[in-house]
Amino acid sequence: MIDVRFPTALQLMLNLAFAHTEGVAQLSSAQLAGALGTNPSLVRKLLSPLANAGLVRSSFGRDGGIRLGRPADAITLRDIYSAVLGEKSLWTPRAVPHQCLVSSNVERYFVDLAAKADDAVLRTLEHKTLADSLSELRLLDAPR
Repeated sequence: MIDVRFPTALQLMLNLAFAHTEGVAQLSSAQLAGALGTNPSLVRKLLSPLANAGLVRSSFGRDGGIRLGRPADAITLRDIYSAVLGEKSLWTPRAVPHQCLVSSNVERYFVDLAAKADDAVLRTLEHKTLADSLSELRLLDAPR
């Protein structure tokens, strides 16, 4: 099963960053859900760890909404990834009965392989900010 928390959280954060650059102070969870093409309950589930990490702030009441918790150039994609996924590895090894060279060692081998892949992903994400990503989206949107 593919985990969609990070891409959805990234899109949510990009929407908040974009709204901020357009002069919109905050968005409601319903507005974010509409922009993400998902239901408000998923948005609320993602907002909790993002808020706990200080990446978003929310206010309640008639004029309430969600906004970035700090400037977009101070939020890395690794911050977002770590907030919504924690220490979860990209891949989980399969436990299999030990019957041969492969089955006896594959779990240990796979744990090491997954750790290296996780490290590569985190290194990539730590060098890109939310502001960088928004700039890249603007370039993609520019007429060719």
